[in-house]
Amino acid sequence: MPSWEPVAIAVALAIGLSLLGLLINRRRARTKAKREASKTFRSAFFAETIANLDNKDAYLLISHAQAKHDAAIIEFRPFVGPKRIEHFDAAEQKFHRCRSELQPRVLKVHKAIDLQKPVDNSDTVRLREALNELLAFADKT
Repeated sequence: MPSWEPVAIAVALAIGLSLLGLLINRRRARTKAKREASKTFRSAFFAETIANLDNKDAYLLISHAQAKHDAAIIEFRPFVGPKRIEHFDAAEQKFHRCRSELQPRVLKVHKAIDLQKPVDNSDTVRLREALNELLAFADKT
């Protein structure tokens, strides 16, 4: 055996092991980033929004958190699997639609008084459903 063969084998093994280490570290980093994005996504929506929808004016609550919600969606979207991305986009569009349909509580109360009917909170119910659909993606990730 020529003298360069053991060196070539050692170099090939070292390169192979370093590539394997890079792949493992890359996967760990992606998993960590995915976990953090999921956590941010969940906290951006759940902690402040769903818990307070009934206690506060949903319109004001969502208006103040709009930038935070949009940033969380943008940050989380790359971690949604290719098989589920269409469903995620549909849930995101539903959330945006429900968010835009919200009316301030004062307007709903005045309308209810004018019509002599109970306050219509169906927009808040639809928003809660849309939020829960989005959060389902964070739970599956």
